[in-house]
Amino acid sequence: MSKTTNQRITVYVDSEPRRFFRGLRVRHAVGHEAAWRVGRGESTVQDGDGNQLDLDGTLYDGQRLYVTRVPEP
Repeated sequence: MSKTTNQRITVYVDSEPRRFFRGLRVRHAVGHEAAWRVGRGESTVQDGDGNQLDLDGTLYDGQRLYVTRVPEP
């Protein structure tokens, strides 16, 4: 019998704290609608340092994500 605990992490999406299980991806944190916009190139996801993230990137405890719209030409 394995003794595992449900490890949860806190990720801040646009400054709002959200709790997730360890192992989920950026797409889970930002939600379906934002992930859809990112996939279409209408938005991007950046970390707290301004680096652009992939939707399949790993989530880390205390991570800050910001979803921003791409300006139209």
